[in-house]
Amino acid sequence: MGQPFPPQGGQKSYTERPLKIYGEQYVSGGPLPVGATTETANPVYADGRPHVILPGGLVKDLRAGDWVLSNRYTGAPVNVISDEEFTERFGGGGGPSESP
Repeated sequence: MGQPFPPQGGQKSYTERPLKIYGEQYVSGGPLPVGATTETANPVYADGRPHVILPGGLVKDLRAGDWVLSNRYTGAPVNVISDEEFTERFGGGGGPSESP
């Protein structure tokens, strides 16, 4: 397997045993996480709401506090999860609200 794709934007490395992913939390009014878009080509998102297009064409809404998880080898987004699920899976920490 090749070298990991370097983190982009505000991504940080997190570990979910045995997986390592990149995660970036969406903060309302802040920059969009890597892999998120506000494109309006899809009529459902004509109002410009932030969303993430996952492999297979699945589209997930992005709400303030949600985390975008990306593959560290390709940089492609693989999932969008809530802050609560992120805390359960990865132990929390690292989010903008917890920065010093």
